Amino acid sequence: MSEVIVGPGRPSVVPGDGTAGDVGAPSFTQASVDAERAGRLHAGFEPIAASVYFAPEVHDAFEAAGFGPPTVTDGCLPLAELPAYFCSRAGCIGQVSGHVVVAAFGVFSPDLIIPNVERGWQTADCDTVLAVRLAGQTAALQHVLGDRPGVERATEILLRAGDACSDSGRFLYAGLRSLALPSPGWGRLWRAADIIREYRGDSHITAWVAAGLDPVEAGLMTEVFYGMPTKYYHSGRGWRPSQLDAGLDRLRRRGWIDGDPVAFTSRGRAVREWIEASTNAQQQPVLDAIGDDYDELLGYLDPWAAAIVGAGYYPSDIRQLPPQWGQLPD
Repeated sequence: MSEVIVGPGRPSVVPGDGTAGDVGAPSFTQASVDAERAGRLHAGFEPIAASVYFAPEVHDAFEAAGFGPPTVTDGCLPLAELPAYFCSRAGCIGQVSGHVVVAAFGVFSPDLIIPNVERGWQTADCDTVLAVRLAGQTAALQHVLGDRPGVERATEILLRAGDACSDSGRFLYAGLRSLALPSPGWGRLWRAADIIREYRGDSHITAWVAAGLDPVEAGLMTEVFYGMPTKYYHSGRGWRPSQLDAGLDRLRRRGWIDGDPVAFTSRGRAVREWIEASTNAQQQPVLDAIGDDYDELLGYLDPWAAAIVGAGYYPSDIRQLPPQWGQLPD
Protein backbone atom coordinates (compact mmCIF):
# COMPACT_ATOMS: atom_id res chain seq x y z
CA MET A 1 0.00 0.00 0.00
CA SER A 2 1.39 3.41 -0.94
CA GLU A 3 0.52 6.94 0.02
CA VAL A 4 0.34 9.80 -2.45
CA ILE A 5 0.61 13.25 -0.91
CA VAL A 6 -0.94 15.85 -3.15
CA GLY A 7 0.62 18.87 -1.48
CA PRO A 8 0.59 21.07 1.60
CA GLY A 9 -2.90 22.11 2.63
CA ARG A 10 -4.45 19.66 0.16
CA PRO A 11 -5.99 16.23 0.61
CA SER A 12 -3.90 13.10 0.60
CA VAL A 13 -5.12 9.88 -0.95
CA VAL A 14 -4.22 6.46 0.39
CA PRO A 15 -5.09 3.93 -2.34
CA GLY A 16 -6.53 0.54 -1.52
CA ASP A 17 -4.66 -2.68 -2.15
CA GLY A 18 -6.09 -3.11 -5.66
CA THR A 19 -8.07 -6.24 -4.86
CA ALA A 20 -11.42 -6.89 -6.51
CA GLY A 21 -14.07 -4.66 -5.02
CA ASP A 22 -11.45 -2.28 -3.62
CA VAL A 23 -10.41 -0.59 -6.85
CA GLY A 24 -11.82 2.93 -6.89
CA ALA A 25 -12.83 2.68 -3.23
CA PRO A 26 -9.80 4.19 -1.48
CA SER A 27 -9.58 5.33 2.09
CA PHE A 28 -9.12 9.07 2.45
CA THR A 29 -7.48 11.45 4.87
CA GLN A 30 -8.09 15.19 4.94
CA ALA A 31 -5.71 18.05 5.55
CA SER A 32 -6.87 20.78 7.87
CA VAL A 33 -9.48 23.08 6.40
CA ASP A 34 -12.33 25.02 7.95
CA ALA A 35 -15.22 23.28 6.20
CA GLU A 36 -17.82 25.30 8.10
CA ARG A 37 -16.36 28.58 6.88
CA ALA A 38 -16.14 27.26 3.32
CA GLY A 39 -19.77 26.12 3.50
CA ARG A 40 -21.04 29.41 4.91
CA LEU A 41 -19.21 31.33 2.22
CA HIS A 42 -20.73 29.09 -0.46
CA ALA A 43 -24.23 29.73 0.91
CA GLY A 44 -23.56 33.46 0.77
CA PHE A 45 -22.31 33.79 -2.81
CA GLU A 46 -24.33 31.01 -4.51
CA PRO A 47 -27.70 32.83 -4.89
CA ILE A 48 -25.94 36.00 -6.04
CA ALA A 49 -23.93 34.21 -8.71
CA ALA A 50 -26.42 31.56 -9.85
CA SER A 51 -29.57 33.71 -9.90
CA VAL A 52 -28.46 34.48 -13.46
CA TYR A 53 -30.06 31.18 -14.52
CA PHE A 54 -33.49 32.09 -13.10
CA ALA A 55 -33.81 35.87 -13.35
CA PRO A 56 -36.60 37.14 -15.65
CA GLU A 57 -34.41 40.04 -16.76
CA VAL A 58 -31.81 37.59 -18.05
CA HIS A 59 -34.44 35.49 -19.82
CA ASP A 60 -35.78 38.64 -21.48
CA ALA A 61 -32.28 39.60 -22.61
CA PHE A 62 -31.71 36.16 -24.12
CA GLU A 63 -35.02 36.27 -25.98
CA ALA A 64 -34.16 39.72 -27.36
CA ALA A 65 -30.93 38.18 -28.70
CA GLY A 66 -32.87 35.46 -30.50
CA PHE A 67 -32.91 32.61 -27.98
CA GLY A 68 -36.06 30.79 -26.97
CA PRO A 69 -38.05 31.34 -23.77
CA PRO A 70 -37.09 29.72 -20.47
CA THR A 71 -38.50 26.41 -19.32
CA VAL A 72 -41.55 27.15 -17.18
CA THR A 73 -43.49 24.71 -14.97
CA ASP A 74 -46.19 25.44 -12.39
CA GLY A 75 -44.66 25.77 -8.95
CA CYS A 76 -41.11 26.02 -10.32
CA LEU A 77 -38.77 28.87 -11.15
CA PRO A 78 -38.17 29.60 -14.84
CA LEU A 79 -34.87 28.12 -15.99
CA ALA A 80 -32.91 29.36 -19.00
CA GLU A 81 -33.40 27.69 -22.38
CA LEU A 82 -30.72 25.04 -22.89
CA PRO A 83 -28.74 26.70 -25.74
CA ALA A 84 -28.73 29.98 -23.84
CA TYR A 85 -27.68 28.26 -20.63
CA PHE A 86 -24.77 26.34 -22.12
CA CYS A 87 -23.41 29.09 -24.36
CA SER A 88 -23.76 31.89 -21.82
CA ARG A 89 -22.04 29.94 -19.06
CA ALA A 90 -19.32 28.57 -21.36
CA GLY A 91 -18.83 31.84 -23.21
CA CYS A 92 -16.07 32.88 -20.81
CA ILE A 93 -13.80 30.26 -22.43
CA GLY A 94 -14.69 31.41 -25.94
CA GLN A 95 -16.96 30.30 -28.76
CA VAL A 96 -15.85 26.70 -28.27
CA SER A 97 -17.34 23.44 -29.51
CA GLY A 98 -19.76 21.36 -27.49
CA HIS A 99 -17.02 18.80 -26.80
CA VAL A 100 -15.01 21.43 -24.94
CA VAL A 101 -18.10 22.44 -22.96
CA VAL A 102 -18.61 18.79 -21.98
CA ALA A 103 -15.12 18.79 -20.48
CA ALA A 104 -15.61 22.11 -18.70
CA PHE A 105 -19.04 21.39 -17.22
CA GLY A 106 -18.13 17.89 -16.08
CA VAL A 107 -21.46 16.32 -15.13
CA PHE A 108 -23.63 16.93 -18.21
CA SER A 109 -24.22 14.33 -20.93
CA PRO A 110 -22.57 15.02 -24.30
CA ASP A 111 -25.92 14.11 -25.90
CA LEU A 112 -27.42 17.16 -24.20
CA ILE A 113 -24.57 19.62 -24.46
CA ILE A 114 -23.23 19.17 -27.99
CA PRO A 115 -26.41 19.85 -30.05
CA ASN A 116 -27.51 22.66 -27.76
CA VAL A 117 -24.15 24.42 -27.94
CA GLU A 118 -24.27 24.17 -31.74
CA ARG A 119 -27.78 25.69 -31.74
CA GLY A 120 -26.68 28.41 -29.35
CA TRP A 121 -23.75 29.61 -31.43
CA GLN A 122 -26.00 29.63 -34.49
CA THR A 123 -28.30 32.03 -32.60
CA ALA A 124 -25.74 34.54 -31.36
CA ASP A 125 -21.97 34.90 -31.19
CA CYS A 126 -19.96 34.69 -28.00
CA ASP A 127 -19.53 38.44 -27.44
CA THR A 128 -23.26 39.00 -27.82
CA VAL A 129 -24.16 36.19 -25.44
CA LEU A 130 -21.76 37.44 -22.76
CA ALA A 131 -22.98 41.02 -23.12
CA VAL A 132 -26.68 40.24 -22.82
CA ARG A 133 -26.04 37.89 -19.89
CA LEU A 134 -24.19 40.61 -18.01
CA ALA A 135 -26.76 43.28 -18.81
CA GLY A 136 -29.65 41.05 -17.77
CA GLN A 137 -28.06 40.00 -14.50
CA THR A 138 -27.03 43.53 -13.61
CA ALA A 139 -30.62 44.64 -14.11
CA ALA A 140 -31.91 41.68 -12.11
CA LEU A 141 -29.75 42.40 -9.07
CA GLN A 142 -30.59 46.09 -9.24
CA HIS A 143 -34.30 45.20 -9.34
CA VAL A 144 -34.14 42.81 -6.37
CA LEU A 145 -31.55 44.55 -4.19
CA GLY A 146 -31.70 48.20 -5.21
CA ASP A 147 -29.10 50.58 -3.83
CA ARG A 148 -27.33 49.07 -0.83
CA PRO A 149 -24.16 49.97 1.03
CA GLY A 150 -21.21 47.64 0.81
CA VAL A 151 -21.35 46.63 -2.86
CA GLU A 152 -17.91 48.00 -3.73
CA ARG A 153 -16.37 46.67 -0.52
CA ALA A 154 -17.81 43.17 -0.98
CA THR A 155 -16.65 43.18 -4.60
CA GLU A 156 -13.15 44.17 -3.53
CA ILE A 157 -12.93 41.26 -1.06
CA LEU A 158 -14.33 38.69 -3.52
CA LEU A 159 -12.01 39.80 -6.32
CA ARG A 160 -9.05 39.57 -3.98
CA ALA A 161 -10.08 36.02 -3.11
CA GLY A 162 -10.57 35.13 -6.77
CA ASP A 163 -7.09 36.37 -7.64
CA ALA A 164 -5.54 34.10 -4.99
CA CYS A 165 -6.40 30.79 -6.68
CA SER A 166 -4.75 28.66 -9.34
CA ASP A 167 -6.09 28.51 -12.90
CA SER A 168 -4.69 25.02 -13.47
CA GLY A 169 -7.39 22.49 -14.33
CA ARG A 170 -10.18 25.00 -13.79
CA PHE A 171 -11.74 25.93 -17.13
CA LEU A 172 -14.61 28.20 -16.10
CA TYR A 173 -12.79 29.94 -13.27
CA ALA A 174 -9.88 30.78 -15.55
CA GLY A 175 -12.23 31.84 -18.32
CA LEU A 176 -14.11 34.27 -16.10
CA ARG A 177 -10.86 35.79 -14.86
CA SER A 178 -9.79 36.35 -18.46
CA LEU A 179 -12.76 38.65 -19.13
CA ALA A 180 -12.64 42.40 -18.60
CA LEU A 181 -14.31 43.40 -15.35
CA PRO A 182 -17.74 45.05 -15.62
CA SER A 183 -18.25 48.59 -14.42
CA PRO A 184 -18.46 49.01 -10.61
CA GLY A 185 -21.84 48.07 -9.17
CA TRP A 186 -23.98 44.95 -9.15
CA GLY A 187 -22.54 43.65 -12.42
CA ARG A 188 -19.00 43.67 -11.07
CA LEU A 189 -20.16 42.17 -7.75
CA TRP A 190 -21.91 39.37 -9.68
CA ARG A 191 -18.77 38.67 -11.72
CA ALA A 192 -16.69 38.46 -8.55
CA ALA A 193 -19.16 36.03 -6.98
CA ASP A 194 -19.34 33.98 -10.18
CA ILE A 195 -15.55 33.63 -10.24
CA ILE A 196 -15.60 32.13 -6.74
CA ARG A 197 -18.59 29.93 -7.62
CA GLU A 198 -16.95 28.47 -10.72
CA TYR A 199 -13.69 27.96 -8.83
CA ARG A 200 -15.58 25.82 -6.33
CA GLY A 201 -17.40 23.97 -9.11
CA ASP A 202 -14.19 23.29 -11.01
CA SER A 203 -12.57 22.10 -7.77
CA HIS A 204 -15.46 19.71 -7.15
CA ILE A 205 -14.91 18.13 -10.57
CA THR A 206 -11.25 17.52 -9.77
CA ALA A 207 -12.31 15.86 -6.51
CA TRP A 208 -14.78 13.35 -7.96
CA VAL A 209 -12.47 12.57 -10.86
CA ALA A 210 -9.68 11.84 -8.36
CA ALA A 211 -12.08 9.57 -6.46
CA GLY A 212 -12.53 7.44 -9.58
CA LEU A 213 -16.09 8.41 -10.47
CA ASP A 214 -17.56 9.03 -13.90
CA PRO A 215 -20.11 11.86 -14.42
CA VAL A 216 -23.16 9.62 -13.97
CA GLU A 217 -21.83 8.10 -10.77
CA ALA A 218 -20.77 11.49 -9.40
CA GLY A 219 -24.25 12.94 -9.81
CA LEU A 220 -25.97 9.89 -8.34
CA MET A 221 -23.65 9.98 -5.32
CA THR A 222 -24.46 13.66 -4.82
CA GLU A 223 -28.19 12.92 -4.80
CA VAL A 224 -27.72 10.37 -2.03
CA PHE A 225 -25.40 12.71 -0.12
CA TYR A 226 -27.99 15.50 -0.04
CA GLY A 227 -31.02 13.25 0.43
CA MET A 228 -32.53 13.97 -2.99
CA PRO A 229 -34.84 11.51 -4.72
CA THR A 230 -32.75 9.08 -6.78
CA LYS A 231 -32.34 10.14 -10.44
CA TYR A 232 -34.49 13.27 -9.90
CA TYR A 233 -31.78 15.91 -10.16
CA HIS A 234 -29.23 14.13 -12.32
CA SER A 235 -31.75 13.28 -15.04
CA GLY A 236 -31.73 17.03 -15.71
CA ARG A 237 -28.09 16.71 -16.76
CA GLY A 238 -29.16 14.83 -19.90
CA TRP A 239 -28.45 11.29 -18.71
CA ARG A 240 -31.05 8.86 -20.02
CA PRO A 241 -32.93 6.53 -17.63
CA SER A 242 -30.96 3.49 -18.80
CA GLN A 243 -27.67 5.34 -18.23
CA LEU A 244 -28.71 6.30 -14.71
CA ASP A 245 -29.79 2.74 -13.93
CA ALA A 246 -26.46 1.44 -15.21
CA GLY A 247 -24.67 3.97 -13.00
CA LEU A 248 -26.57 2.77 -9.94
CA ASP A 249 -25.60 -0.81 -10.81
CA ARG A 250 -21.92 0.17 -11.00
CA LEU A 251 -22.08 1.86 -7.60
CA ARG A 252 -23.75 -1.21 -6.10
CA ARG A 253 -21.06 -3.48 -7.54
CA ARG A 254 -18.40 -1.26 -5.97
CA GLY A 255 -20.15 -1.63 -2.64
CA TRP A 256 -20.82 2.09 -2.30
CA ILE A 257 -24.65 2.09 -2.29
CA ASP A 258 -27.34 -0.40 -1.37
CA GLY A 259 -31.04 -0.74 -0.68
CA ASP A 260 -34.25 0.73 -2.01
CA PRO A 261 -34.52 3.65 -1.48
CA VAL A 262 -30.84 3.99 -2.27
CA ALA A 263 -28.51 4.67 0.65
CA PHE A 264 -24.75 4.76 1.16
CA THR A 265 -22.81 1.89 2.57
CA SER A 266 -20.11 2.92 5.05
CA ARG A 267 -17.53 2.74 2.24
CA GLY A 268 -19.65 4.80 -0.10
CA ARG A 269 -20.27 7.49 2.49
CA ALA A 270 -16.54 7.68 3.20
CA VAL A 271 -15.84 8.26 -0.49
CA ARG A 272 -18.49 10.96 -0.89
CA GLU A 273 -17.44 12.68 2.33
CA TRP A 274 -13.87 12.76 1.03
CA ILE A 275 -15.07 14.38 -2.19
CA GLU A 276 -16.80 17.09 -0.17
CA ALA A 277 -13.77 17.50 2.08
CA SER A 278 -11.47 17.73 -0.93
CA THR A 279 -13.72 20.36 -2.50
CA ASN A 280 -13.65 22.38 0.72
CA ALA A 281 -9.89 21.95 1.09
CA GLN A 282 -9.38 23.50 -2.32
CA GLN A 283 -11.22 26.60 -1.05
CA GLN A 284 -8.42 27.33 1.42
CA PRO A 285 -6.73 29.94 -0.84
CA VAL A 286 -10.08 31.74 -1.04
CA LEU A 287 -10.50 31.72 2.73
CA ASP A 288 -6.90 32.77 3.31
CA ALA A 289 -7.26 35.72 0.94
CA ILE A 290 -10.47 36.84 2.64
CA GLY A 291 -8.79 36.50 6.01
CA ASP A 292 -10.06 38.80 8.74
CA ASP A 293 -12.64 40.30 6.37
CA TYR A 294 -14.69 37.06 6.43
CA ASP A 295 -17.38 38.23 8.87
CA GLU A 296 -17.65 41.61 7.18
CA LEU A 297 -18.10 39.92 3.79
CA LEU A 298 -20.83 37.59 5.02
CA GLY A 299 -22.51 40.57 6.65
CA TYR A 300 -23.06 41.83 3.12
CA LEU A 301 -23.63 38.55 1.26
CA ASP A 302 -26.05 36.81 3.63
CA PRO A 303 -28.88 39.39 3.52
CA TRP A 304 -28.44 39.86 -0.22
CA ALA A 305 -28.66 36.11 -0.77
CA ALA A 306 -31.77 35.89 1.43
CA ALA A 307 -33.43 38.70 -0.52
CA ILE A 308 -32.68 36.98 -3.83
CA VAL A 309 -34.19 33.70 -2.64
CA GLY A 310 -37.15 35.52 -1.14
CA ALA A 311 -37.83 37.29 -4.44
CA GLY A 312 -37.95 33.96 -6.28
CA TYR A 313 -34.73 34.55 -8.20
CA TYR A 314 -33.02 31.46 -6.79
CA PRO A 315 -34.62 28.19 -5.63
CA SER A 316 -35.05 27.46 -1.95
CA ASP A 317 -35.81 23.79 -2.69
CA ILE A 318 -34.84 21.35 -5.43
CA ARG A 319 -38.53 20.90 -6.23
CA GLN A 320 -38.52 24.44 -7.61
CA LEU A 321 -36.39 23.29 -10.55
CA PRO A 322 -38.46 22.43 -13.66
CA PRO A 323 -38.35 18.61 -13.70
CA GLN A 324 -38.34 18.35 -17.51
CA TRP A 325 -35.34 20.68 -17.99
CA GLY A 326 -32.42 18.82 -19.53
CA GLN A 327 -34.13 15.43 -19.64
CA LEU A 328 -33.59 13.07 -22.57
CA PRO A 329 -35.61 9.89 -23.19
CA ASP A 330 -34.11 6.45 -23.86
